[in-house]
Amino acid sequence: MARNPSQSVLFHLLQRKQEKHASLLRKIEKTSARLERRKAKLQTYEVDIADLERRLAAPRQEQLGKHAASDGPLKSARLIFNPTAGPDEGHNAERLKQIVSSLRVHGIEARVGLKTSGKAAREMARESARSGDPLIVVAAGDGTIGDVAAELVGSSTALAIVPIGTMNNLARSLGVPLGIDDACALIGMGTTRLIDIGRMTSEGGSQAEYFMECAGIGLSAIAAMAGQEFVKRRWYHLPGAFRKFVEAKRGTIAVEMDGTLVEASTGIVTVSNAPLMAHNMLAAPGAKMDDGLLDVQVYDGLSDAALVKHFMAATSGSPDDLKTYRVRRVRMTAEEPVMANSDMVITPQRHVIEIEVVPRAVPMVVGNGIALTLPVESAPNAPPFAPDPPHTNGAPAKTPTGPTPSPAAEFLR
Repeated sequence: MARNPSQSVLFHLLQRKQEKHASLLRKIEKTSARLERRKAKLQTYEVDIADLERRLAAPRQEQLGKHAASDGPLKSARLIFNPTAGPDEGHNAERLKQIVSSLRVHGIEARVGLKTSGKAAREMARESARSGDPLIVVAAGDGTIGDVAAELVGSSTALAIVPIGTMNNLARSLGVPLGIDDACALIGMGTTRLIDIGRMTSEGGSQAEYFMECAGIGLSAIAAMAGQEFVKRRWYHLPGAFRKFVEAKRGTIAVEMDGTLVEASTGIVTVSNAPLMAHNMLAAPGAKMDDGLLDVQVYDGLSDAALVKHFMAATSGSPDDLKTYRVRRVRMTAEEPVMANSDMVITPQRHVIEIEVVPRAVPMVVGNGIALTLPVESAPNAPPFAPDPPHTNGAPAKTPTGPTPSPAAEFLR
């Protein structure tokens, strides 16, 4: 019969554990102090980079249009431009000219490629990755940026953004200025971070779908569909999307996350890589795009009224505090087939959806964004989450306190 350890044995065991704990704590404190010093040094470099970039840009601005020798050496980059991006696409020819000129002011000679389709944008991105181009600049909205990013996974080609889309969720999350000249100044700085990307596979699906912002199942997919129709001005599709939103059945969904199993009665699960989704909806306030994790929210047992309340708050920039699981992999199994979305790509109904993070997947030029664990504090003019306020009679309208309501929230109001 085994005897319990003596008090003396337990005492010495406790002492050893305490000594090892103290030793490890000292190492962690030393490492943390070293990390903080290196962060401070990095920020000092980035301040110097911002200053030097401005000093180089000033004479180029004076020589703009003259192509004078005083321009100095220029870096070459591929520019993928979407001529139909944004709500005011009629001015995009002028925008292209401004982007090319502003990039030159900030030290970059752009080789322009026009996006005629998603396939064309992906092919240009693949060609740049194969050729080892150091930089691709995408002047477009979130959809085109996501298409290009998916082709750069694992490559050394960096991705930069000039946000001219309607929602610009990625720019807002990563701290990329919404103004063309400021965005080009950030690209001239060249401050990069390795950004995560999400990957979704469906049971019976032929290939993986990548996402930069958010994936999900059930009502998440329907809300994404409604947001897409709203952005593309396909008003005639909205009633059907909203009808599906309201009539969608809620069943039991088994959500397995890094070994943790949650069985939920819900019509929606969101898996976020970025804080924003759909039409500037703040879905996952704490999500970081460079932490190697996805933020999963399981809306278990919420009534229709509670869901409406939550999404109304999210569109105003102040969502309810929901339990969030930060994980690397998610597998969702539904009793009834459910639709899923990967950003705004809607997949056919499936029983099983698997989602994982691809950490440090794409080098991106970033600024002072809240979706970064280490933002570039010296970057110019980080954008707000709220869209630019409308102007009336030459005077700015009252600035909203959060993102404008999504079409789904407006419908359910």
